[in-house]
Amino acid sequence: MGKEIEEFTNKIGATSPQKGEENYKLFQSVFRRSNYFIHSKGFLIIKISRSEKPFWGVGKTYIDFLNELEANYFLVLLESERSGYVFSKNEINDKIKRKEWKLAGDDNFKINSPLHNRFLFRTTDQFLSKIGVNEV
Repeated sequence: MGKEIEEFTNKIGATSPQKGEENYKLFQSVFRRSNYFIHSKGFLIIKISRSEKPFWGVGKTYIDFLNELEANYFLVLLESERSGYVFSKNEINDKIKRKEWKLAGDDNFKINSPLHNRFLFRTTDQFLSKIGVNEV
């Protein structure tokens, strides 16, 4: 796992699925990299771009899997350990349906910047607010 992802997950209170937790074996059988985390608001897929012009990819397999589970999940596209973009399950599926995120030959949805500021967060507090942590 990248240093930025580790710092981000520590700040927001997200953890990797652990042995003994519900669905651990199921998650381990599907998610082989360390970009997948559990948070109180749902499952997080976290990707980082280190390119001058940011871009990301997320596997169709993972999106399909989480949709089949009917799990609440978010896609977090980091530019640093504190800033990036966050998309809810509904927003992800809408972007795929409208073909804003195109499926490439490697079975990954390609996501290129610029992305709409509506999804942008500059601090971890802004991120937490966007996923509804501060909602009562």
